[in-house]
Amino acid sequence: MEKYELEKNIWTDADFEKMGWHDCRIYKIRLTENLELDIDYILQWNKPDIEGLPFTFWVAPATLVFKNINNIQFEIDTAFHKGVEIEDIELKKLDNKIQWTIITQQGDIEFTSDGFTQWIRQEPFFQFGQTISYIERYGFSLEQITDQENPNRIRQDIIEQQKKDFEHYENVKKRQLKRQEKSDLEEHRENGKIDLKDYLTKKKEIKEMLDYYDYWLKNTKFENW
Repeated sequence: MEKYELEKNIWTDADFEKMGWHDCRIYKIRLTENLELDIDYILQWNKPDIEGLPFTFWVAPATLVFKNINNIQFEIDTAFHKGVEIEDIELKKLDNKIQWTIITQQGDIEFTSDGFTQWIRQEPFFQFGQTISYIERYGFSLEQITDQENPNRIRQDIIEQQKKDFEHYENVKKRQLKRQEKSDLEEHRENGKIDLKDYLTKKKEIKEMLDYYDYWLKNTKFENW
């Protein structure tokens, strides 16, 4: 797995047009004269090698801080320990301020602010989902740094689980290819391009392989991929 190369570790409102927070998870909020958010920032959506499989992601723990906020309104409807999922962040320029709206699946946060700074606190993680687990990201933090320590990255049990996940993912890809092979076989049969005997033989072989992959992926995060 190649390492993701960060363009930079600190982003500001000057970068707004090339940033995006869709599906980013908020874990922690602190409100002072600023609005501080601990988020998983999705740096890249990786298109799958094989059609029909989900995207994978490069994600990093980040601290997003909106400076000198005023007129803040919260309409969040959730038990916050579950996290809040961002749909988008919008801005509207007023006379001397900028109005920001953080649109989430659980409601909106509206306020005016001078702008924001976002710190990418750790090296990005390659993830099969859009979030990083509490243990892997080393808990929650609002530190405004770019070199946050994370001893869990070298924990042997976490490394072993990551290896297993990649092994499972290889089986996911092989299973998807077999599913495509099955679909092609059905199409060939419908179009009369294969006789019944060869069709039944091939169908049996494919089913055996699909059952094999289903068995090894059962009770993993990839079971229903």
